[in-house]
Amino acid sequence: MRFGLLLVPSVTPSLRCFLPPIGGSIPQTVYFCRCFRSSVLSATASFLIASLRLLPVWAARRLVSNSLGASWSDTAVQATCTHLRQYHTMRNVLYMAMTEFRELAAEPDWDFMRENQSRLAFLFGIDDHWGPLQLFEEISKQAPGTSLSIEREGHTHAFCCTVAGSVWVAQHVATLIKNRFTHLQ
Repeated sequence: MRFGLLLVPSVTPSLRCFLPPIGGSIPQTVYFCRCFRSSVLSATASFLIASLRLLPVWAARRLVSNSLGASWSDTAVQATCTHLRQYHTMRNVLYMAMTEFRELAAEPDWDFMRENQSRLAFLFGIDDHWGPLQLFEEISKQAPGTSLSIEREGHTHAFCCTVAGSVWVAQHVATLIKNRFTHLQ
């Protein structure tokens, strides 16, 4: 491994539970994940979402803007309308969500992190329950040479859905990469 970067990491060794998405609750999240363990339910949900492709583009944009992405950039809304309404994309999203929640409960590989701490970087959000600041503290104790940052400008876990969030994170990553290459020389 050359260099690894986790933006707003989604691991929670200290909590040992499934964490809710923004606006959700723990029971809703667990139910969501259990529900889509069934391939029949996952296929049905994917089919229903894909059937939204029958809507005209303007209606899909309005639905996404008013339900999911009230603060999202036009690019994020367009990407959602273009890609998420596809059957296989939705199946992949549901599979990723199901498997991600299994990984959330797992203990991080601290040996790996200590061995590679000079090659790893983590970016946390101030109020991000997917990557809580307790994890920041735990990483700083277990692998003190790891590059740890906290985003303090108010961008959410869904930073890529806004232009300002995307630009800020891109600049942060570019700085990390530049510093890494400067350090190697």
